[in-house]
Amino acid sequence: MYRVLIVCLLALGLTPAMAHHGSAHYYDLDTVARVEGEIVSVSWRNPHVMLQLRRTDDGGANEVWEIEGSSVNSLARVGVEGDSITVGAHVTITGAISRHGLPAMAGHVVTFEDGRDVPIWPRPAKRLGQDIRPAPLSAEAAERARDQAIGIFRIWSRRDLTGLFLEDGYLPFTAAAEAARAAWNPLEDDPVLDCTPRGMSSIMNTPHPVQFVDQGYSVMLRMEEFDTQRIIHIDDAVDPETQPRTPLGYSVGRFEDARTLVVTTTRISDPYFDDEGTPQSEDAVVTERFSMTEDGTRLYYESIHEDPYTFTEPARWSSYWDWNPGEIIRRFDCVVQ
Repeated sequence: MYRVLIVCLLALGLTPAMAHHGSAHYYDLDTVARVEGEIVSVSWRNPHVMLQLRRTDDGGANEVWEIEGSSVNSLARVGVEGDSITVGAHVTITGAISRHGLPAMAGHVVTFEDGRDVPIWPRPAKRLGQDIRPAPLSAEAAERARDQAIGIFRIWSRRDLTGLFLEDGYLPFTAAAEAARAAWNPLEDDPVLDCTPRGMSSIMNTPHPVQFVDQGYSVMLRMEEFDTQRIIHIDDAVDPETQPRTPLGYSVGRFEDARTLVVTTTRISDPYFDDEGTPQSEDAVVTERFSMTEDGTRLYYESIHEDPYTFTEPARWSSYWDWNPGEIIRRFDCVVQ
């Protein structure tokens, strides 16, 4: 007979740290549970890996749990591939259980009968004591990257693959924005469920690599998540007000110097500021600053958000990317689950 073991996460000296794609709304991140049973289904797809585990409850009845993991791309970067977990395996899965009383879990670590652990959500797995290390990069690809890098035009990522991107910010929400966030139902309202790509500014809070590509009179910000391609018009004389509204908006940039790009984005049609249900109006203006260090190893990011419907005063996000020569932009290929 299999049991669900629930312990307090705070008692383990851990803190909730898994907010990407609205997981805090789905799962109780203050507790960690362990569910034991048999893997009956494996769906190794983006935006999130999904497992099904069948267990026997205390009454002797079978129960199937839905287990959500991280993205295929994030797992590949720590050496976890689709053949790591197979149907028929008897396992114990540690993770955060559903807030809605459902047999569902954000899985952190899968433990096999032989004692082998496989992380399926790297960040919380690391906080549970797992040794999370990036998979080796190609030496040939690293050499090509060093030869081809010019200014900010390269692939940027995070050395700490277990972290979110935007972890430092000031978000003074209005009462209307707070009410909308409280009413948000991620099980029904999250566009990601239908593989709808995220727009501005939500797409910038990505744990996946990005690449700046020089296109002459424009810069393409190529983003791994949802295979997004964001165009930044350089020193553009076109009036943005004459341009159609799109989820990514209309972005105009200028180089302050060889290492600093400043971008202003308006005409945003995406109704959400983030993946937590925060509303965004058509009056939103986003000013971003990308600043590369002199040695070219780090790109600092800051964004200022002005939207009178969402914020009582300008909001701010900031973080950074690292240059890891040899990193690549992988296909995302989101598939509706």
